Amino acid sequence: MKTIAKTLSLLGLLLVMASCHEQAPAYKAKLNVKTEPYDLEFDRYEQVLFNLDTTNFQQELIKIQDSYRPFLGGDLSNPDAVCYLKGFATDPFSITLYNKVQEAFPDLKQVEPMVEDVMAHFHYYYPDIQLPTKAFTCVTGVLADVAPVQIINDQLVISLDWYLDGDEVYDQIGMPRYIAERTNVATLAKDVANCLYLFYVYEWRKQGQVISEMVFCGRQNFFVEAMCPTMPDSVLLGYNASQWRWAVENEGAVWADIVGSRRLYDAGLDTYMMFFGDGPFTQAYSNDAPSRLGEFFGLNIVRSYASYHEFTLPQLMGRKDLQEIFQDSGYKPKK
Repeated sequence: MKTIAKTLSLLGLLLVMASCHEQAPAYKAKLNVKTEPYDLEFDRYEQVLFNLDTTNFQQELIKIQDSYRPFLGGDLSNPDAVCYLKGFATDPFSITLYNKVQEAFPDLKQVEPMVEDVMAHFHYYYPDIQLPTKAFTCVTGVLADVAPVQIINDQLVISLDWYLDGDEVYDQIGMPRYIAERTNVATLAKDVANCLYLFYVYEWRKQGQVISEMVFCGRQNFFVEAMCPTMPDSVLLGYNASQWRWAVENEGAVWADIVGSRRLYDAGLDTYMMFFGDGPFTQAYSNDAPSRLGEFFGLNIVRSYASYHEFTLPQLMGRKDLQEIFQDSGYKPKK
């Protein structure tokens, strides 16, 4: 009897293992690529700026101008330009941000491998594109209209004050809590990938129907996933754990509502904002439902498409007919 019990237990274990193996998404294997190391030179501009002698600020800026052109490319003989920079470097809030950045990032041991891994993946898929060879870190004041990661003068610029892990300083500037929750270093790789997408891959298009916007956003998030293949789904979409769980558990029911209410082919602004507008939740479904559900569905549509079709990442990014991607995806979540 013990032998039979052991056999059944082993069989059960094997079935569970097989089940787990079968549940691994088919598209994941296509993102498991072998990349070559990508070396970036890192330079901490914020440490230089906030340690300049402000009594001779103009001359100090001129001394470092050639080394920091992404920040100091303007005319430093212009008193207004110098006054602006001095005002920023001596502003109490800027200094607070600088001190918090130095505390959170005394070195770049977390940052460097994360950024270089994204660059390595991009180079794998787009070997002919000349990428930045240098990355500057800085403090920019957490400005809502300035992206946390940019490419300026063909170099990467990373605003470290966007990654202070929900620090109270974000409350002081009135940042919505749902955005402050994303201000952790885990999102840096995503921001770098999005920056590369927008700078090198993105092509402008006119806003269309909900389904086209879903695929368009889903394709961008799939690109980010290709650059960061081990990134958790919740981080990829900017959800917390409970928001992601709600989206997964209610995927079929919400999709049935979208299709049944004929919103899928709606091109109205109200419907667009309902599915793509950022916020703490999607009120139409639940206070527990995350915002930007259109991105969630779009990512799953593109993932489904990727599971059944062969293509290169540049080919997928270059597809013009977004509705055809949906039609060929076989996406049909269960209620």
